[in-house]
Amino acid sequence: MKTPLIALALTLAACNGAKDTTDTSDPVGELWRGAHTHTLLMGQADNAEVIKVVPGQRRAILVSSKARKLTLLDVGASELSVVREAVLFADDPTESELTHVDIAPDGSWAAVTRTLIVKDGEGAQTDCGGEVVFVDASDSESFGAVLSSVEVGPMPDYLDISDDGAKVAVAAERDGPDAWGKCEVPGEVPSISVLDVSGGPASATEVTRVTMIDGDTGPREPEAVVISPDGDLVVATLQDSNEVAMFSCAAVVGEATSDSVDIVHLPTNALGAEAWPDGVTSFRDLDSSVFFVTAGEWNDTFQVLSFTGEVVSNTDISASDIPAGFPRVVSEGYPLFEPDSVSTFSFGGHSHVAMTLRQAGAVAVYDVSDATAPSYVTAIQVGADETGGQDEDGSVIRPEGIAAASDGSFIVVANEGESSVSLITRVE
Repeated sequence: MKTPLIALALTLAACNGAKDTTDTSDPVGELWRGAHTHTLLMGQADNAEVIKVVPGQRRAILVSSKARKLTLLDVGASELSVVREAVLFADDPTESELTHVDIAPDGSWAAVTRTLIVKDGEGAQTDCGGEVVFVDASDSESFGAVLSSVEVGPMPDYLDISDDGAKVAVAAERDGPDAWGKCEVPGEVPSISVLDVSGGPASATEVTRVTMIDGDTGPREPEAVVISPDGDLVVATLQDSNEVAMFSCAAVVGEATSDSVDIVHLPTNALGAEAWPDGVTSFRDLDSSVFFVTAGEWNDTFQVLSFTGEVVSNTDISASDIPAGFPRVVSEGYPLFEPDSVSTFSFGGHSHVAMTLRQAGAVAVYDVSDATAPSYVTAIQVGADETGGQDEDGSVIRPEGIAAASDGSFIVVANEGESSVSLITRVE
């Protein structure tokens, strides 16, 4: 997450006003309801930030970025427990971090993005790089063992494994100083990579790298990325330019630039504030058509895009929906809730998106079965000890990463501010 230095025109009035949230009609099945049942404290040094569910299991892997630690968690009926832990690159003295994780469809291995920062003897940065590290994800003594690594663009922040396990898409942010970032080395270029892992992680290779050319609206730095369910379309948020990049893996191979891909500029909110998109993922509507949802971190919105890049809805997170007692930032020029990461699930025949609201210390859930008209379902506070309020600081929990079981039976949330993991379970 990056906070721009230029304040945008966003206040309490940015919300669209009251919306009726008492409608319980559901033509297919019952409404999804959930409750926060447990928060597991990980220790402040861990910097718990990213979490993913192991496909088909009641297990999850947590990334503690600055500690470079992976934690395998068991998801019980009402609580979380640690199964295994592994610290990667314990001897690395630099500020390099693990920034994201995704897990292979069979749960045997995982891919992790790693930033690389090199300094000289006087402490000046000489290189900003990045790699994808493949690790053992099994519940065994080998958990966390490095299987291989592949160099990608500088300062990667996110990756996604295709549903068939054959590809990995990587958003290499660069994170340059002109975008309030950490990489101070001139000449580094942000990019999106596609890795071929069809032969397994040990033989992973980069087959495509799309380098980004800055646009008129800001530096094009890929923030988050997802591969469509068919394994071909790559969709990435470009936070600092308020855009989304889209391209076909079959059509774009080898070295290319952003001039070769589709760029979609996201709409502003009602007051004209830009989205600064963060998380992105895909879902299917009632007709099984594929759509993509992006979190508008800086203007308290989320957008739904079609497979062809049309923005079919731009939804405000309304202050009338989020319970009045939840924290929020009340400061001119700043978002109230700050949606960050997104995950999707299906329940009762309906598609839902769950997103973290950093400033509210909460998770919001919307029904997106009608992609053109998402509807609010609920908001649930997370964390063990919320002491934040409705002021210039908002929540101290600061939930960031989120992952939901495909059937909505549970949601796990990585709380960066508190360095904890919360469990939300579906209420039957």
